Amino acid sequence: MVARENKTYAAGVSAAKKLFSERGYDAVSTAEIRQAAGMSNGSLFHHFENKEGIAVAVFVTLVRTYQAEIGEKLASTHRAADGIEAFIRAHNLWIERDPDGARILFNGHHPSWSDAALKKIRAENQGFGQALLDWKNNLEDKESLKNWSIALILATLAGPTQVVCRAWLSGQSKVPPSDNIENLVKLAQKALLS
Repeated sequence: MVARENKTYAAGVSAAKKLFSERGYDAVSTAEIRQAAGMSNGSLFHHFENKEGIAVAVFVTLVRTYQAEIGEKLASTHRAADGIEAFIRAHNLWIERDPDGARILFNGHHPSWSDAALKKIRAENQGFGQALLDWKNNLEDKESLKNWSIALILATLAGPTQVVCRAWLSGQSKVPPSDNIENLVKLAQKALLS
């Protein structure tokens, strides 16, 4: 029974992700999500309290997937330059593999979250912040990152990359994110390690 419930939950998250990516949160109804997922009304509301609950489930699932991939790649590096490259490479390749998810995470079209929803999302982000801090503190050459805060390191790693990736996601650029990795790595290494 649990496997079937997990499959039903996953179908709801997957259907909502696709619809939110295509049309945005506000334009999608719970009835459309239910229909796209092939769920009954009872099943939908068994798994998700309301539309916001569906959106939070989608967002948290994406955050976990994205952050786990970045964290895994960072954890295997022992030098700052290698970690910078691993972060940017994983970020860009994740976006190419899951453009629907990336549009939801990085394009800023989010609903006005309730306090409970924000608490769940903050908890995910705090865990990622701790993973970045652990990575920085365990580097063989941690002094090369000077006293840069995790927030500044993250802004330097993700900021320029986000601009390039958003242009691709929106169709303004035909250049896939993977084509920019080497230059973005050089820029971030120069900014953080010089």
